[in-house]
Amino acid sequence: WLRNTVCRDEILAGQILGMDSYAVMEREAVTSPVGSNKLLFNPSLMGGSTIHPTPDIRGAFLGLSLSHTKADLIRAAMEGVALDLRCVLDVFRGLGIAAPEIRLVGGGSKGALWRQIFADVYEASIILTTVGQEAAALGAATIGAIGAGIWKDFSMVDCIAKTIDVARPVPENTARYRKLLPIHRFATEKLLEIGEKMAAVTF
Repeated sequence: WLRNTVCRDEILAGQILGMDSYAVMEREAVTSPVGSNKLLFNPSLMGGSTIHPTPDIRGAFLGLSLSHTKADLIRAAMEGVALDLRCVLDVFRGLGIAAPEIRLVGGGSKGALWRQIFADVYEASIILTTVGQEAAALGAATIGAIGAGIWKDFSMVDCIAKTIDVARPVPENTARYRKLLPIHRFATEKLLEIGEKMAAVTF
């Protein structure tokens, strides 16, 4: 939080209102349209993921102009994460994994806007269940229970994880993200090149 100087007002507002700061940011981001007024964000702030050929890639806002608002910046960050993970999802889909429904867990799953962004970008239904941060622990426990013969199969998970909400793709939103996805891929390739050149610079 101390490093977040862009959204200090939202963080402070959250503390004053007793709200989660991310909820305050999302309330602002929802005022920006799908595509964040043509502002892109690459979320590689700590290097590349497993699909990137180099760890030297760094994050960036692309297309930033004086007309962009803080709402655009926040929404672009949310969309950038979703677009980058869509590239990862496409690798899995290329291996034959259809993934028509995806369960979202963790802090990002709390926001209705972000769930909808994921649904629109992934072109898949995003499922929110009663299992949040404990998803990894539940997965490990399930594997252990099946291995020990306590549970017969994975069907027991459905008894524990009850669906709370389902975000389904909105066709007009998906159409916009389909146009942005190849640009995101292209920008990522260029950022990879820039990252490697910057890593090679010595002073």
